[in-house]
Order: sequence, then C-alpha cells, then structure tokens
Amino acid sequence: MNFLRPVYFLIISTFFFLSCAKEQEIFDPIAQFETEKPLIKSYANTNYPNMVYSSDTTGIWYEIVNPGTAGSYEYKVVDTLNYYGQQVKALRIPTITVKYTGKLISDNTVFDSNQSTTGFTSKLNGLISAWQIAFVPQSIGSSSFGGLTSKGLQKGSIIRIVTPSYYAYGNSNNGKIPANSPLFFEIEVLDIK
Repeated sequence: MNFLRPVYFLIISTFFFLSCAKEQEIFDPIAQFETEKPLIKSYANTNYPNMVYSSDTTGIWYEIVNPGTAGSYEYKVVDTLNYYGQQVKALRIPTITVKYTGKLISDNTVFDSNQSTTGFTSKLNGLISAWQIAFVPQSIGSSSFGGLTSKGLQKGSIIRIVTPSYYAYGNSNNGKIPANSPLFFEIEVLDIK
C-alpha cells in the first residue's frame, strides 16, 4: 500500500488547495488527465508503435524493450507500520541504478538524461510516481502494488514509458518541464538491490 501514499497525499493536497483557491484558479486534475490522454496516445502510436496502454487507471503507455535477467532481483513484501500505527504489508523499496532519457512529448525536447557508465542511483521511493509504477510488480501473493509488469523490472531491463503529468510533476513547473507536461522516459536498469 506504500505506492498509494503519493496518490493519497496528492488527493488531500488537491482538496486543501481547492478549498483555499479562488474560483478562477481551481485546477482540475481529472480534466487535465482527459486533455492529455489523446496527446499521449498519439505520441505513443506515432513514435513507439509497440507501446501498449496499461490495463489500469494510470493512463501510462509502456514498452518493454528488454525484460532483463529474470530473477536478478526479488521484490519482497515486508511488515511495517502505517501512519496510524497499524501493521500492514508493504513492498521493500529497492535502490536502483539506471541510465535514462526524459523528453517532453509536446516537442520531443530532452529535458534530462544520464547515459554515463555509472548511471544514476536513487531509492525508488524518491522518484516520481511514474517510475515507481514502472518498476514495481503488479502484485506479490495477495498484495497488490499496481506495477506495469507481473514481475517488476529486473537488472538489464529497458522500458519506455509515456506518463500523464499527474504521475510526473503535475501542475507545477520543474526546471525545464512546464506544468501539466506528459513525459516520455526510456530507462535502462543497470542495477537494482
């Protein structure tokens, strides 16, 4: 259920923002998502014809270019305490090392890239939701995690994703990324532990 925390936080934050905003300043993330859906579909179909639409409600399109080495990383469920002190099942968060390229789908501009031999290393939960969804498995046993693939990404995996802005930076500017920007990423997993 840890993967739901960012979604719950966003919903609560949106509610708080909406309750404080003037009427003309109200942002509707659902309307924004509906605006982006045809743009994302067109971009995926035009540039990456092997991409598929995820069968969930994320609106993410993806393509597994290389599945990686099967069994090179085992995603595990651990017992943890939630915000209310209740014991719950959660996914053990891996540390990933990747090469990647990120582009704006509006004009294919590269806004960030790391293609160095050592790559970029981070805990998965420190990254945008789209990356978390791309990495984690759909489920382990009876615990559902909402990932794009059944086993999750492995060492050597290469995935391409096109994500709605909701799972990236939302309606905020972030450096070279304008607010409400659907994004493309190609991610190569160098290591995961």
